[in-house]
Amino acid sequence: MAVIGAGLAGLNAGRILSEYADVDVYESSAKGGLAGSFCTEDYCIEVFYHHFFRQDSYLIDLLGELKLRSRIVWNTSRVGQAFRGKIYPLNTPLEILRYPGMSLLDKIRLAKFTVSAKKKKYELFDNTGVIDGLKKDAGDRLIERFFLPLLKSKFGNNYSDVSYAWLLARVTLRSNRKLSGEELGYLKGGFHQLIDRLSDGLEIVGERAKVKKNGQWNVNGVDYDAVVFTAPLPELGELGRRMGIQDVRYQSSICLLISMDSPFTDDLYWINYDAEPFGATIEHTNFMPLEDYGEHLMYVASYTTPDRVHSLTDSEIFRLYLSALRKYGLDENSIKWWKVFRARFSGPVYEKNFRNKITPYRAAEGFYIAGMTSDTNYPERSMNGSLLAGKKAAEIILRDFSLL
Repeated sequence: MAVIGAGLAGLNAGRILSEYADVDVYESSAKGGLAGSFCTEDYCIEVFYHHFFRQDSYLIDLLGELKLRSRIVWNTSRVGQAFRGKIYPLNTPLEILRYPGMSLLDKIRLAKFTVSAKKKKYELFDNTGVIDGLKKDAGDRLIERFFLPLLKSKFGNNYSDVSYAWLLARVTLRSNRKLSGEELGYLKGGFHQLIDRLSDGLEIVGERAKVKKNGQWNVNGVDYDAVVFTAPLPELGELGRRMGIQDVRYQSSICLLISMDSPFTDDLYWINYDAEPFGATIEHTNFMPLEDYGEHLMYVASYTTPDRVHSLTDSEIFRLYLSALRKYGLDENSIKWWKVFRARFSGPVYEKNFRNKITPYRAAEGFYIAGMTSDTNYPERSMNGSLLAGKKAAEIILRDFSLL
């Protein structure tokens, strides 16, 4: 059997299938996909920021199965919002009351909206646009002053096409809050440990996969009884269209990782920005102990479109982001090194009626699909969802071949 893509879905599918059959995993770049890591001599850190939640039960159970449960840490993350050149923490009730970007009435409306959103069945709002849903439930003022900047930073010019179901699910997902902030999970030492355990014993073929069907499925000249495709759907090309797989719009990610001698902020993990060339800064060493890394680490993250993800060089991105960060107090002299990471297809745009675009696990006889467009990742992608997608695809294959 062949698995295309060594991300979370592909590695988990390959791990399960390898207990019953010979498996080749094709990956043209580093294993781990979006959960891959950059390693120095002293530590490894994800190229794109990652964390998980208390409700990610499959991921947590899998970490236990892979003897990594003792590495799980739960920390409270503190968030902030940039407003008119200054960063404001937004965690405790007092901090929220002090934030000048919204009136007291708007803050009360937002609190009411959050409570009511958690009670809604988000699936029922799949064909409702996010702006239409917010106009009814939150009002124009909250849209303009709170939701619109967040939507634009997440989806860019695609924001108006996003389904209201995505936002409602997001509110429910991000509801594990304490008075001091939101509780998030991480793996002490980094998620590269999970990737290593998932890939242990698997044959990773370092090639770009070319799939053909000549009576039997063929990948790069090798015949297989079954193929599991876990890469982004656009890479299927004409083969996907022939199988009736619907086109899905994707967004792209650019992430600048900065090492610093001193912290950017005292204790804020995540800061959202409006009208800057990036949407957020994620200061990893304000979430995990500085001692684990020996230097301060911060991501500067932005979303764009596949046609623009390579429009600027790494140096141009660094200079552009740095010029904006200086306004908020970043000391350029504290920067030790920096790296730019890009993903052309980092996630689907969860547009209206996206449920109709969810890809089936069995796309054709002997050909299976699992990943970000699987039902387990609707209406928001996650590590838990991708791992589950790989598991579900593997179990369907095993049943189809009478191996389970």
